[in-house]
Amino acid sequence: MLFRRFLRIKTFQALYAYKQDQSTSRAVAKNNLVKSLDKAYDVYVFLMSFLIEFKFFVGKEIELQNNKHIPQPEQMAFLKAIYNNAAISLLENDIILQEKIKARKLDWTKSNDFFRQILTEVKAIDTIVEATKEADTSVFAEKQILLELVESLVADSEVFNHYMEEQFINWEDDEVMVLIAFQKTLASIKQNKGAEILPGFYNDKYEDTTFVSDLFLETLEQEDALIELISSKTQNWDADRIATVDMLLMKMAMCEILNFNQIPVKVSINEYLEIAKLYSSPNSHTFMNGVLDKVQLELRKENKINKTGRGLVE
Repeated sequence: MLFRRFLRIKTFQALYAYKQDQSTSRAVAKNNLVKSLDKAYDVYVFLMSFLIEFKFFVGKEIELQNNKHIPQPEQMAFLKAIYNNAAISLLENDIILQEKIKARKLDWTKSNDFFRQILTEVKAIDTIVEATKEADTSVFAEKQILLELVESLVADSEVFNHYMEEQFINWEDDEVMVLIAFQKTLASIKQNKGAEILPGFYNDKYEDTTFVSDLFLETLEQEDALIELISSKTQNWDADRIATVDMLLMKMAMCEILNFNQIPVKVSINEYLEIAKLYSSPNSHTFMNGVLDKVQLELRKENKINKTGRGLVE
């Protein structure tokens, strides 16, 4: 099971979109939600492909430098350190990854200008420049270079992020999850051992698709009752005055508390408070925490919260 928070965020986004425009049926909206998980996984594969193609571009730059009458030694050393990175080579030779890249028909043939700009930016990252000068060519050191490269581009490069946004409309929403997945894959690389390529961002063996589907549909089906529960603890607030995002996140949290018997109450509340930090106002976290705590205490008194499984009965 891969990062339930990501699944909650995707469900939240689907619910928000559906509430804004209900021209599609709930069933179609739910199916689009599941498809969005596949699209996020495509970004992960694309990021791996980026490293391989970046190496290919650096190889062409090395050829250009060799053809110069007076090649620049420092420039060549840097380029060769990137090109000979053992971690990239392991990704490049990974059969599973190559099959996934091929299946998505990724086309980099018109990306020379993009890679040229990226190379210029990478040359300006001091930590990478210094790391390529080190004599340490262990896989661990090579992985650290790639990690620094990708994290720096995601965090600071307008060129990189603009390119990703052109390729993937949900890049801004998915980048954190994709970066975590990338870090996980890099961490799996060992000396003379290839990467463990993630099979997807959800796994039916662990009922991830059932989780997002049920959370989506049950939040909608129980909406009136959930609003009533929340409103009972916000007497000084008209339901219409509560921020749309806050209300939606609280409805999802209460839906989870009432219907997902194997998820602890504290986990549900904390997860939605963390999501609120990303998508709502600075004060929402405190407001939501107070409301959700009051509601869950009331439900406990009425014996309406039923949790099963070891460690879930509080």
